[in-house]
Amino acid sequence: MAASNKWLMSSAAYYLDFFTIPLFIGLALWLAPLAPWQLLAGLLAWTLVEYSAHRFLFHSLYRREHWTHHIDVLAYIGVSSWKTSSTFAALLLLAWYTGLTSVFIGAVTGYFYYISVHYVMHRPEHWAYRYIPGLVANHDLHHRQGIEKNFGVSSPLWDYVFRTFIGKPARVETASESHVAVINQTEGT
Repeated sequence: MAASNKWLMSSAAYYLDFFTIPLFIGLALWLAPLAPWQLLAGLLAWTLVEYSAHRFLFHSLYRREHWTHHIDVLAYIGVSSWKTSSTFAALLLLAWYTGLTSVFIGAVTGYFYYISVHYVMHRPEHWAYRYIPGLVANHDLHHRQGIEKNFGVSSPLWDYVFRTFIGKPARVETASESHVAVINQTEGT
């Protein structure tokens, strides 16, 4: 499949979310008191948004743009921080107006966790890499050519729910192992 450089961005645009998201969380905390059940609802909602966007947008509608990430995992590929920041600003206003500021905090915290984990899982030299071996293994399988599974990056929850989770793939038998198995079967009969 041909890749697209449409989502290639500068390092500044790529890293901007790592600075703006904590600001959004801080502003939301300043605007309204924290409601723990809303926070948990927002985190759960984020995991579903992440799974759905990855599966139904990045692996279908924006497949060529996302494929560039599968080819070069260290390239600055993704949705521009300017777009995510604009979206989060509008969502914060809506959440504040509707009294769902803690849902916003949960969702945006989930997004921050997602971008952080995804960054680390492609950099084995990062100090945090050793703390997420299960997520790394799931994502490594996702990146294998021909495997359209494991769309949840920060959590496998929705992969389990929608039956798109794959653990270690079955070991492929080599031709020589297959030949030995046939000989053993014939000798046993």
